[in-house]
Amino acid sequence: MSQLSSIERDGFAIVFGVLDERTRLDLIRDVEELLLESTAGIRELAAKVPSVAALARSATVRSLVEPVLGPQAMLVRSILFNKSLDANWQVAWHQDLTIAVASQEEAEGYSSWSVKEGVVHVQPPVQVLEQMLSVRLHLDPADDTNGALWVSPASHREGRLRAGEAASVAERNGKHLCVVQAGDALLFRPLILHASRKAKSLKPRRVIHLEFTGASLPKSLAWGEVAA
Repeated sequence: MSQLSSIERDGFAIVFGVLDERTRLDLIRDVEELLLESTAGIRELAAKVPSVAALARSATVRSLVEPVLGPQAMLVRSILFNKSLDANWQVAWHQDLTIAVASQEEAEGYSSWSVKEGVVHVQPPVQVLEQMLSVRLHLDPADDTNGALWVSPASHREGRLRAGEAASVAERNGKHLCVVQAGDALLFRPLILHASRKAKSLKPRRVIHLEFTGASLPKSLAWGEVAA
């Protein structure tokens, strides 16, 4: 099954060997200094690490994104997640329902405003979320011992779920653990139900999380992070 058909049917796809070893090691080197200041993760990563911005523009990553979103797709959020025994957390079943925008402005269909680490977030209409794709580039292997992502296949077809429905829908649809090797990519739709458990081993789980969109926003709003 092709990557595109897998994303359309199941809401996710794993692509093996996206990062070669030299690129992977260079990225680890480039983010290490920032992790001294924020051990759990880093928002607006592409603006802080030039090699990440270059990676998001690269033919390698664009070849993953454009078949799904089209050539107009742009990067609108970049985060480094660094799960370890020292910076550990679990995330219950959920959908990614918010986007990062430049400022809070009135716009029809946009609600539930919030601010996370100085970045304004809002829940857009579901049609905007349906035109987005998350790309997770793994700097380390990930399995159930260090907090690999669980997904519920095809749950993105359920649309935006009401609060409290996530766990029962995941139980009904089934659960899949996304075991990956260093250098692999996990692609998924924001509306797919996903979760992760706490790490229970010494193995790090560093992930570059890139969000792309093929959607445009109302004139009153602007994406909070648009890479040049």
